[in-house]
Amino acid sequence: MDELASRVSGTVEEILDTLVLTVKAPYITETLTAVKSFGEVPCDFLHDIGGVDKLDHFQVVYQLTSLRGPQKLRVKAIVDRDNPVIDSVTRIWAGADFMEREAYDMFGIQFKGHPNLKRIYMWDDFEGFPLRKDYVTEPAEVRNVMRVRREDD
Repeated sequence: MDELASRVSGTVEEILDTLVLTVKAPYITETLTAVKSFGEVPCDFLHDIGGVDKLDHFQVVYQLTSLRGPQKLRVKAIVDRDNPVIDSVTRIWAGADFMEREAYDMFGIQFKGHPNLKRIYMWDDFEGFPLRKDYVTEPAEVRNVMRVRREDD
């Protein structure tokens, strides 16, 4: 894994029983293609893709495991906040389709080459991306609420 990390200018650390490989967004296709067939115990099953807002950048986090052994791998891709674009991995794992759409819908991260990148939870004319830390919510108006008083008030 260290060899792959140096090839893609990444870093490797172990957290509990999971290897964590951090790379820059342009290396994600090369990285995930390599780990899918890496060594005797490849990480060939994609569990999940999630977005993380780190304020100065986004992370797209890929949770992988091996179907042949106990190997677990987390790949974190650093994505520019001002231009949140990363390659889609749907050509590597077709199951990435809805997971990438969710990250797009919640964080606004564009997945270049995705076959159908559109909102999956929010309606089409919804403005903004609700899981971004800079997303501003308006106070909700609450109607028909009965005020309850405690006896000791």
